[in-house]
Formats: sequence, structure tokens, C-alpha cells
Amino acid sequence: MSCLYRIKEARNMMTDTEGKLADYILDNHADILNDSAQVLADKTGTSAAAIIRFAKKIGFSGFSELKVELAKESGGNIENFTEQIRAEDSIHTLIKKTKQVNLQVIEQTYYLMNESTMEKAVQSLKSSRYIYLFGVGSSGIVCDDLLHKLSRIGKFAIHHHDTHFQITNAAHITKDDVALGISYSGETKEVVTAMRYAKESGAVTIGITQLKKSPLARYCDILLYIPTEEREVRIGAISSRESSLIITDLLYLAIAKDNLEQTHDYLLKTKEMVKEFKS
Repeated sequence: MSCLYRIKEARNMMTDTEGKLADYILDNHADILNDSAQVLADKTGTSAAAIIRFAKKIGFSGFSELKVELAKESGGNIENFTEQIRAEDSIHTLIKKTKQVNLQVIEQTYYLMNESTMEKAVQSLKSSRYIYLFGVGSSGIVCDDLLHKLSRIGKFAIHHHDTHFQITNAAHITKDDVALGISYSGETKEVVTAMRYAKESGAVTIGITQLKKSPLARYCDILLYIPTEEREVRIGAISSRESSLIITDLLYLAIAKDNLEQTHDYLLKTKEMVKEFKS
């Protein structure tokens, strides 16, 4: 998990004091590695206690751990790819641009991952009775992909394209189930409503969304973050779809690996059944 990238992603949900610290660290990260919390406090006009709270807010045990992670930074570019697709772009240019976008999306998605949070999500999914998936549009495509994968290894998951069916399903969720909602904005009404019902029913709720305050985040026990795109108008939900797929693929693999022999048998059986339609 990149410390610098995580600070950058969390910047828009910080207080004024936290924002001042974030900006200083982003601009001077190489110069603070030998500073104590008090020294940094003097430089930024804050307090040692505020610096420790800041470190904990972005997922570290304290300022010392934050500095350890800063020291590991390679100094590579952490800015989002913002160049627009243009009408005059050749296929060669499009290939170069999409390659850059995809590579950067992959890197940024892994930067935002927190292993302990991912582990909590996996354990909840493994112990659930049913997994209810909520997403519309491109997020619905991600739900379909995860549904397909889970069904092949005998894990019961539910997802409907029709948003009314999604809400209807939410009414049947129990405390033995897990609800997983995917929304880049964190504001998709259908997903937020379904997750609210799931939360009220006592189910474990997992959200895949941006690192920011949002209606979806309010109803999630576990949050898995995808990178923020800086453009207000997107040609398509390409980056958010790809980053969501990276996370759901990891969840699937973590579930599948626990009993590889059984997983192999499930996959072989479903492959043979599908073969019957091709012969």
C-alpha cells in the first residue's frame, strides 16, 4: 500500500489541520524521514498529537510506521492519467493511451489495498450463507463476473440486473449473509438502498468504492477502495470497472484457495457440464 497515494486519495475527506499535514508530507516526504512527531508539528504549525491521529486515520499504527512506509516509496509518479481521448487519435495513439491507463489503474488499485481489511472481507464471504451482490451499469458487470466465478466453485451468490429485483432480494437478507455493494461514486441510489436494508438486517456489508465520505460508506462494515478519477466527465466507466474487477478477482481467489482439491473438482464438474452443450 503506497503511503503517498493513500494520503492523496484521502485528501478530500480531511479536516483543515489534516489537510495541512497531508499537503506538507506530499510536498516534502523525503525531508521528514528523520523528524519526530514534535519536529514535524513545529514545521507545520500543528501538534504531535495531531500528527499521530493523522497517521492512524490513513491506516498506520502511528507516525513511526508512516515514516517506514514513506521510506519505501520509489518516487514514481502517483498522479492520475488525465489526458483525454481525442478525435484525431490514431489506433497507435489509442493503444498507447489505453495501455498507460490500464497499467496505472492496476498500480493504483494495489496501492490502496489494505491486507487486514481484505482478510476481513474474505473471512466474511467464506463464512456466509449467501452472498448478495448489488451493482448497476458497469458495476453490475463486475457483479455478474463475480457471480459466475463463485457459482463455479459452489459458493451461493445472488445478483439481478433489474434494480427492483435487487431491492426485493435485499428484503430477504439475514445476519448469516454478506452483502457486497459496488459503486464508484458511492451514491448509486439502488445500491445504497439495498445496502442499508442489508445493514439493518444484521448482515456483514462490504463496499467497493472511492476513498471518500459517501452514502454507501455509511452502511458498510468493510470498505475496499478503488482509485478516484479526477475528470468529472468520463467517456466510460473503464478504470473503475477494471479496478473493481481486480478486487473481486482477489476475493474470489482467496475463497477458492482454501480447499484447492474441492475447487478443482467443482471447476472440472462445471466444465464437463458446459461441454455437453458444445458437443
